[in-house]
Amino acid sequence: MLALIRRDCLVIPMERRVRLQDIATGSGVHFSTVSRALRNDPCLPRATVERIQALAQKMGYQADPNAKAMAVYRRAIRPSSVRNTLALLVPPMTHLETLEGILGRVRPLAENQGYRIELLHTHVPTMSPTRLTRILKSRGTAGLLVLPDGFETKQLRRLKLDWSLFPAVTLGHGLFWPSLHRVSDNHFRNAKQLVRRMVGLGYRRIGFCVEASMAAMHADGGWRGGYLVEMERLGEPPRPFYVKGETLDFTAIRTWIKRERLDAVIVDGNNMVANFFGSDLKVPERLGVAGLIVTNPLFSGMDPDYDRVWRTALDFLIYLIHTNQRGIPESPQRIMLEGNWVPGTTLRRMNSPLSLLPDLD
Repeated sequence: MLALIRRDCLVIPMERRVRLQDIATGSGVHFSTVSRALRNDPCLPRATVERIQALAQKMGYQADPNAKAMAVYRRAIRPSSVRNTLALLVPPMTHLETLEGILGRVRPLAENQGYRIELLHTHVPTMSPTRLTRILKSRGTAGLLVLPDGFETKQLRRLKLDWSLFPAVTLGHGLFWPSLHRVSDNHFRNAKQLVRRMVGLGYRRIGFCVEASMAAMHADGGWRGGYLVEMERLGEPPRPFYVKGETLDFTAIRTWIKRERLDAVIVDGNNMVANFFGSDLKVPERLGVAGLIVTNPLFSGMDPDYDRVWRTALDFLIYLIHTNQRGIPESPQRIMLEGNWVPGTTLRRMNSPLSLLPDLD
């Protein structure tokens, strides 16, 4: 589109960016309707959205990144007295301690951006998909955060509601359907880094003792994959022991450790590290132990930095809200964040440590 400017009595044509108002004039609607149509607002008739988008493309409209940045900046600095609602969908079997920890992390982050968090338990006998959708709509829910902890059966790994109405992000790998945008710690890379750190301390015969469902389902196979890749790189055979159920059979574990002549074991998290540390296995003098998820600085292993995971998930959800991206995405995005190494006290430097393998590629 050309604009005319006057310079010393000469009229010179100059290209000008196509504005929302130009599209509004051409389509006979308000410029706010154009803005909503270009963001695929589901509240507009689909025919209107398609007509306006076709006209915008024909006119050569391109979004102004500077204008978008200014809008985001204004929303960030503007104090908000109105708290829009984000629903935290919680499956059954979520431990109270886990839930309290999550709320302590995410609530201040949400409130700082003008949102409040409300809990809603799923998969209860009276909660049909229709009723769940109705409750979310009645609360004026702007977006959904889906908590994966507790999706331990095939039935619980599916969550039904009218997804077309809401932007949504899930955490971790527990939810099987629908396939939503997902934010999680990077299980594969964390396991690789953990093995390399242990090799750098001189450990070589490293076992992998993880609860079976955690290894296969919750981490999407990432822990096991990272461990196998690094053991192959090291030239050592993998030495796994998959725990079935919540009760540790230390008789079987001792037999496994002795048979494999292990000098270190990788376990899943804080509780497992504590169980090994409190046993008669002489940790770390005789046996090194490291966790794939540790939040206790006394334990060696990887800290997933869940504060950063939740902050990233919340920022992603708010972005989806601002851009009106609702429903089940055609191409779900995966954001995976690497954790931090925690030296702890359950590993020690061996007498003849091997050099640390090169940085992760």
